[in-house]
Amino acid sequence: MMPFGLTAAQFQRRYRTALEQASAQLISQLRTLLSLPLPDTVREAEVQLFFNEDEVDIPSAWIYFQGKNNRVDNADPGIFPGRSMPLSLGLDEMEAFDERYLDDESTGLGLMAWFAECWWKAGGWSYAIPCQLSVHDGWGDGSTIALSEGQ
Repeated sequence: MMPFGLTAAQFQRRYRTALEQASAQLISQLRTLLSLPLPDTVREAEVQLFFNEDEVDIPSAWIYFQGKNNRVDNADPGIFPGRSMPLSLGLDEMEAFDERYLDDESTGLGLMAWFAECWWKAGGWSYAIPCQLSVHDGWGDGSTIALSEGQ
């Protein structure tokens, strides 16, 4: 457990170090995702980052693909309009920390910046469709990051 008593700057440095240790795994996973065939019917995507979902302190991420005729099909492993997929951030072994360190804005913004860097390092800026990144339910400042412009 990360002890309580660090300054905000000390915590942010430790948190960023933990994120950076997971970068190679996330970049590899994103390269795999970005290489999957993308049908013409998919028009855009959104990545959402989640904090403290189901009382779990480890952040998680999902990507949502949208198009004209969204559908739900749990048997189809491919990408299609309406498809949502979890993304493994590689943070399962992240050091636990006291919840008093969680600052809605700075913690969310730090995670967004790290994820965006990994996406771009994986080659995501040239992804064929527009893709936005946001933090779910009030973590962060409500802004989004354009991960790709698409065509």
